[in-house]
Amino acid sequence: MSWGLLVASLVGRLGRWFFGFELFSHFPVQYVLLALPLLIYWLFRRHWLGWLTAGILVWNACLVFPWWFAERPVANQPRDFRVLHSNVLFTEPDVQRILTLVNKTEPDLFVLQEMSKKTIQQVQSLKKEYPYQTRVWSKGRCFILLGSREPFQVDSVAMRENKTIHIHTTVKGRPLSLITVHPRTPIRPTWFQWRNNQLAYVARLARQQQEPTLFVGDCNTTVWSPIYRDLIANSGLTACRRGYGVSPTWISWVHVPLLMIPIDHALINDKLRTVNFQTEYLPQSDHRAVVVDLAFKR
Repeated sequence: MSWGLLVASLVGRLGRWFFGFELFSHFPVQYVLLALPLLIYWLFRRHWLGWLTAGILVWNACLVFPWWFAERPVANQPRDFRVLHSNVLFTEPDVQRILTLVNKTEPDLFVLQEMSKKTIQQVQSLKKEYPYQTRVWSKGRCFILLGSREPFQVDSVAMRENKTIHIHTTVKGRPLSLITVHPRTPIRPTWFQWRNNQLAYVARLARQQQEPTLFVGDCNTTVWSPIYRDLIANSGLTACRRGYGVSPTWISWVHVPLLMIPIDHALINDKLRTVNFQTEYLPQSDHRAVVVDLAFKR
């Protein structure tokens, strides 16, 4: 078992080049949970594998713990706006749960992924509070629906070239750029490359923005993946969840956070600051929603 954990931890570092390798990068929390009882067992046996297991435990703990120990914003700071992101699961026809989530969280902008043409029609009541909306086909039967209280301009090039929604809007008199994309699950070589290309495009797009910029989306990759690290390095964005723990979002049906992984993300550039980050349960979805409160840097 110790050797298996070592191989899994090492192979995940090669995930930039092969989708099968990347899968192993997503589970350092689970590797820590497995390594801890193994370490106790080997120490009790006074076996040299205890040293190996201790190294595996420390290595993976160093990947996990910074998400809790990173500096958090000062509590109770006022927000300038709130954004809701949710993968609603396209096979679930019940839209009342979506309306309830939006009404509960009261975002200034929302991004709903895995919407179908039918469910988009069925949430038309949202236009009363969010009259400005746009959508883009993302994959299969799935669309992304974006809604805003304020008018916005759509980047038609990003929508056409990369199935990406990129808008420019104004919140409290300040300009804001919002980007969202929903790539395919990288379980095939072609889908792996498709997802990587879409995220690379988003990284370049975010880097080009001069105004405050937010990216939200189900990226189908975790914060420990080499692909995610490339997204961060090439975009200049930082994760809103830093300091709020791992905040896993998938697969929510297990209802055990330690068995879940964080694949839904909110990232900002240096012209914004995070006021609060939280996840919300959405019935019948395999993802928890992400709610992020943000403020403009003065």
